[in-house]
Amino acid sequence: MSRRAIARRPRAGFTVVEALVGAALAGIALAGLAAVAGLATASLRLARDTGIALALATERLEALRVGPRADGADSQVAPDGTRFQRSWSRGGGRGTPERLSVRIAWGRHALELETEALP
Repeated sequence: MSRRAIARRPRAGFTVVEALVGAALAGIALAGLAAVAGLATASLRLARDTGIALALATERLEALRVGPRADGADSQVAPDGTRFQRSWSRGGGRGTPERLSVRIAWGRHALELETEALP
């Protein structure tokens, strides 16, 4: 074989450097996917907890509208162990609609709903 024939022959396979660069890029991509998965999990947990808090607040507001209107507090525990602290109060009245307020707190988050009802 002449020198030209050897120079023209295509290279087969990858070099070690190319394989290392490919592995590094794959590692970076997998780390990015893991970070996104963690954020997605936290977002889903917050959405679920917010939905539970909204249901608890709505339930208490409805009870305040139709039943005795006294201030109070209680707590509920979700199946996953998240504790929701619920407090409610009323204000106003005497010729004006009463302001009914319910506050739900869990972890570092809180939700508050208010409405007005005739006495």
